[in-house]
Amino acid sequence: PNIVGIGTMNEPSPGYINVADLSKGFGQSSPAAGETSTTTGATKELKYGLAPTPFQGMCLGEGIQQNVGEWSNGLMQHLLGRADRKVRVDPKGKRAWKECSGSDNNGDGGGGAGGCIWKRAGVWRMNPNTNTPELLFPRYFANVDFGVECYLPFARRYAATMRRIWNSSSSSSSSKKNPLLMFVELPPLEFSSTPFPKISSSDSIDDDDGGGGLSNAVNATHWYDGVTLFTRSWKSYFSYDTRSDTTVFGYKNIFKMHCSQLSDIKKLGIERMENSPTLIGECGIAYDMRHLDGLRHYGTCGNSLDQKNDSSSFGPQLAAMDHTLRCLEENLLSFTLWNYTSDNTNEEGDLWNGEDLSIYSEGQKCGLKEEDGGGLFIYDGLRAARAFVRPYARCVAGKALVNTFDMRKGVFLFEGRSSGGEVERGVPTEIFVPKLWCLKESDMTIKVSPEGSRFEVEEFDHWFIVKYWLPSNSGDGEQQHMMVGIRGPGMKTPSQSPQSRILPRSLSLPAVTTPSIPFFAKR
Repeated sequence: PNIVGIGTMNEPSPGYINVADLSKGFGQSSPAAGETSTTTGATKELKYGLAPTPFQGMCLGEGIQQNVGEWSNGLMQHLLGRADRKVRVDPKGKRAWKECSGSDNNGDGGGGAGGCIWKRAGVWRMNPNTNTPELLFPRYFANVDFGVECYLPFARRYAATMRRIWNSSSSSSSSKKNPLLMFVELPPLEFSSTPFPKISSSDSIDDDDGGGGLSNAVNATHWYDGVTLFTRSWKSYFSYDTRSDTTVFGYKNIFKMHCSQLSDIKKLGIERMENSPTLIGECGIAYDMRHLDGLRHYGTCGNSLDQKNDSSSFGPQLAAMDHTLRCLEENLLSFTLWNYTSDNTNEEGDLWNGEDLSIYSEGQKCGLKEEDGGGLFIYDGLRAARAFVRPYARCVAGKALVNTFDMRKGVFLFEGRSSGGEVERGVPTEIFVPKLWCLKESDMTIKVSPEGSRFEVEEFDHWFIVKYWLPSNSGDGEQQHMMVGIRGPGMKTPSQSPQSRILPRSLSLPAVTTPSIPFFAKR
């Protein structure tokens, strides 16, 4: 009952597919005529650390030393397009391929079953005169549309198999009422070098693009504030736009740029998937920011629960998470925070790939108990959560137009438009208000419009639900503008100083996935 859908594959990479030149990197051909960077992806690649070209990778796999570029995520790469330095990488003859008897490991790929499969396929060889690697077909993998020819056929077969299991394990009425959604994603747009395929909403194989359709599909592309993620620091004054390869200065410009990136992702669902809904499949921040590197520990939540200020060591994380969610709210996007790791520690992070993006950590637990009062015990162990424990309209009797929260000013604003139907006048719009923001109903000042609208506040253990109704005397078929404004406690701008007191605001909701607006059936 808690499963609404499944993903096909996490950020599937095309690998060598459609690489324009194996000797020059993983960059692909320029966008075709009439295409945009939104649909085709980038034509350059992101490089970090040692980044061998595909051909160099093949040679290294055969145990042959190479001079490999070492790249940093800075000005040398993004402005000059050059590696920081060249590093001699020597496998000392150790090969990645299994030795097989009768193999022709040093020849032109003509014999045996061992050695590099690409050398055996004739992509490259050892030059018999110079005894050095020689690339024979640099465009061997070019001119293949990964999305249409590879990903979409796989996604269709995967969906068909999983839906057979879903239908056989569910009652017939339940499976028809709740069809299994398919969350579709390719690499994030800022790192993608492959076109996003056009996906029809039917399961028919015969369509204009040849890749076939996929019913009940959701655009689940991932998005991160890349500069914050890769530098492990929050810089409100500087960022970088991977779409135009330009630096961006000033917070207003950064906010505008990130909102535009998310708008591009949303357009994929509308323009490439026949108006399918979008759920940002991953977003979040790194909690192990650089200002914490010199600290022995990140601190625990302590005894202070002052919601008016957070000058703790988690101040930059609070600001970075608030920024990410403001950009999502600006686009009315549903999203899933990455991630919740139950055994995260400050020392080991998420226990995967050196990452530390978990909203929860054992290191931030401070022993809050239910008997302490205030209902704050549910937040124990969570980090910088005032940024994502936010009010939002969870059910809308009409169409949402604005659904934003200003954490610093303590102001939530919802605006929407009704279609003028009789049902909408009798059904409330519901707004979730966490007690982490407004502990008591008296902390809220609520204003609604148009004149004659009404609201009620329902209290639960850890949150309030504000219910809003349109005037009962509005005419049939008359569209009306809806507005609910809630003012509560504000929060001072979080300090970014590592010398601030080590007292992170370790508070959060147990939920990780936050829908901004409900999914609607496609017309």
